[in-house]
Amino acid sequence: MRVYPLSRLPQTARFCFMAVAAALVAGCVSEDSAALERAQRQNLTSETALNAQIMYDRGREQRCNRDPSRWEC
Repeated sequence: MRVYPLSRLPQTARFCFMAVAAALVAGCVSEDSAALERAQRQNLTSETALNAQIMYDRGREQRCNRDPSRWEC
């Protein structure tokens, strides 16, 4: 099999090659974009859960400071 530089291929072959390359690149970009969006959503969910836990712990500490006989202290 002989390998030709892209410039020596016929016009239609160059067009087809470029179309296929563009489609492959577009598919990779959209997958990476979707993966990035999923990762950002998961990170936001984790941060929200962590913030909720911190707020709960602070609230419990304040309640225990006000009334040490509470069941959660």
